[in-house]
Amino acid sequence: MLVAAKTEMDRWLAEHPLVLGGCALALGAILLGFGLKDILTGTARTKWGGQVTGGTAQFYGIVRAAGGAICMLFGLYKLLEGLF
Repeated sequence: MLVAAKTEMDRWLAEHPLVLGGCALALGAILLGFGLKDILTGTARTKWGGQVTGGTAQFYGIVRAAGGAICMLFGLYKLLEGLF
């Protein structure tokens, strides 16, 4: 039953690429924002809520910003695919 629901969702998203592109663009913007904040402030939160500073925080920021940029590129691709 769960597999059937997933295929229906995949089919719906394939028919509506603008929705998928918009969600990916929003998620990418959030990740990019958190990544830039981590880089600029020099402090970041870990997955479990701990706080790190210095080079580790900048590394976390770079990873988050890169992930956000990739997600935004995918979102732009899907938006263009839906428009054309």
